[in-house]
Amino acid sequence: MTCEDLDYDGYQKYKDKLTRNIIFGESWSSLVRFGIVLKRKIKPTIEYLSNLFATAYETQKIRNKLNEVYGNNSKIGYRNRLNEIIIIINSFWRTAVYQHYLYIKNLTICDGYKRKSQHQLGKAVDLKTPRGMTPYEFFLFIKKECNTKFTWFKVYSWGVHCDWGYH
Repeated sequence: MTCEDLDYDGYQKYKDKLTRNIIFGESWSSLVRFGIVLKRKIKPTIEYLSNLFATAYETQKIRNKLNEVYGNNSKIGYRNRLNEIIIIINSFWRTAVYQHYLYIKNLTICDGYKRKSQHQLGKAVDLKTPRGMTPYEFFLFIKKECNTKFTWFKVYSWGVHCDWGYH
């Protein structure tokens, strides 16, 4: 599914769906005001929508596979009211300003002003490790079980960074 399939025109709303379970608002960039991070305040511009759809689609594959493999194991994953495992997206698309802020705070290796990161292109997503798994187990699950087009991963204490494209 692409933005053309859904007739996206640049006026998308926070609750619009990118996939069955991932909403447009989950892709929005955080904003920093007076040193305070305000999550998901700036929506991506239309030029990145096709990348956002692709990244959301690959992330949906991870969610689907988690439910297929661990859906009956209540010790794995955060659940919605239907008892389905959900994916918690910590970060998706980012503005150059927010990427630069993370660089200054030593929270990323890519300075958004010198070179666009995969997050700035809408080709990266940071996923919180599901309850009952370690970040490394989650990484191995994504890499070996989910058949996504993500080609680069970084394991953090809180979860896994996944992206696709060129580095």
